[in-house]
Amino acid sequence: MKKLLLLASVLLLGACAAMSEAECRTGDWYGVGERDGRDGRGSRLGDYAEACQKTNILPDPAEYSRGRERGLLAYCTPENGYRVGRAGYSYGNVCAPELQEGFLREYNRGYARYELRRDIDNLENDMVRYGREINRLSELIGKAATEDERRKLRRERDGYERQRRDAKSTLILLQARWLVQGD
Repeated sequence: MKKLLLLASVLLLGACAAMSEAECRTGDWYGVGERDGRDGRGSRLGDYAEACQKTNILPDPAEYSRGRERGLLAYCTPENGYRVGRAGYSYGNVCAPELQEGFLREYNRGYARYELRRDIDNLENDMVRYGREINRLSELIGKAATEDERRKLRRERDGYERQRRDAKSTLILLQARWLVQGD
């Protein structure tokens, strides 16, 4: 068991390496920075320096920063803010102040849309679960040996039926909001 945990730890650490040896040797620091910027990441220059240390290659901070700034220009647009929020991603506070206002306005709008979809999905799943419980309890009521047992099971089933009705009412309201808001 200890060997398995050790192997899993080694594999996970390897998977988290910031760069491969080949990437270090290629040395396209502008491209690496641009990719990080387009992905909305904070600076990872220290991670890359650590990963490339074993190859005796150091990142070019100026090229990386230039590339990252260019990538952030593409990331920090209002349109992308909406996409990032709509996907439910967090924002790492990476946009320059002059770009952040528009990005955040649309990010918040997109994130609200994401939360609404998530809430609708959760309610739909809850309703399915309530339905299964109602069916299960109905079967048990039919098989119950005593009236006390049937009464107890009916109360439990009634509780699930109330929860399902409440969920359905809420779901209808959220679905209406979904339609009104549109994408």
